[in-house]
Amino acid sequence: MSMQSFDDIRAYHDHEVSDVLSSLLEDGEFLSFLAQNKFPYLNRFLPKWTQQRIQAGLSRHFNAIDSIQSWQAKLAPHVEKLLDKTIDDFSITGIDQLDPEKTYVFVSNHRDIAMDPLLVNYALLKAGLSTSKVAIGDNLLSRQFVAKLMRLNKSFVVKRSISGRREKLQAVQELSEYIHHCIQGKQHVWIAQKEGRAKDGMDITDTAVLKMMHMAGRKLGWEFKQSMDFLGIVPVSICYEWDPCDIDKAKERHALAQFGRYEKSQDEDFRSIVKGLQGKKGRVALNFGAPLQLDTNSPEQWSDAIDTTIHSQYRLFENNHIAYQLLNGSKLSSTPEASKWKKRFKGVPSDIQKKIVEYYAKPVELNIEALKHDGE
Repeated sequence: MSMQSFDDIRAYHDHEVSDVLSSLLEDGEFLSFLAQNKFPYLNRFLPKWTQQRIQAGLSRHFNAIDSIQSWQAKLAPHVEKLLDKTIDDFSITGIDQLDPEKTYVFVSNHRDIAMDPLLVNYALLKAGLSTSKVAIGDNLLSRQFVAKLMRLNKSFVVKRSISGRREKLQAVQELSEYIHHCIQGKQHVWIAQKEGRAKDGMDITDTAVLKMMHMAGRKLGWEFKQSMDFLGIVPVSICYEWDPCDIDKAKERHALAQFGRYEKSQDEDFRSIVKGLQGKKGRVALNFGAPLQLDTNSPEQWSDAIDTTIHSQYRLFENNHIAYQLLNGSKLSSTPEASKWKKRFKGVPSDIQKKIVEYYAKPVELNIEALKHDGE
């Protein structure tokens, strides 16, 4: 399949960067968003003037950027500033198991829309490795400037919103071939272990994700194991002490449990991206597992191996243990950590709190199961 055929889903190429950045400078929605976030007071009284100042400043910044690499290099100090502001301690483990000469597909649990792949790429960059292409659902790209920024940051589009069996099949085949194309071209890929964030804390790999990645291999006559070996599957676990969207996720789960459905408000995904990036996360731990090597063609066994690695490598924080104890009938103690919990969720209705407890307790349950599995 030619590169041209990936145009509607692929990340941007170097030669497109200048034009995309120029279009962002003329995007009123983008400038307005930056003005509201960076200079809310000024923007309230002098919106046009504030946006013009931002436009002029960005124009100077964008001038020297002519490739994805120079764009990401320009972004790196801002990412560091963001991490310093929102994360108390960021630990990275297991990255030394990666061979700098090899290319991998990083399959991770998924808690935060933008932060998960951002942290993986930041860790790769810090280790002197090349950053990965990022699979992102088209439901997150409703705003034009968000779509452009994501694709500048090596994101490619997963078409989740199409209907029609034939169209879906074509989209999945194209996605599989694009991932193979990236690996062939020595480009790492990040993909979530299942569609959407694990709002219940249930980090379980959907075999459909692995089967999708095998489709391009199957077309070549490969067995499932051949595809997985070619792709170089690396399980990654991401653990946030505090999730900035924890209450929102609990409200959604409660609505689903009570009414059987949940209607997303307009722009909800976009607000989740912003909240996830800007919200305080406490401590964060990122673990890269060893590249998987299995002697089986069973997608289920590959999924189980990814899950066992992710769950056994979880970094569990005090609040996870507090939630696990609450779930099992204990009362909140008077430790400093328990006081933090009480303060954070003060005034949250008890039925929503129940969902929050389940969310933070789930990693403990999965970790216990994984360690039991490892010990067998």
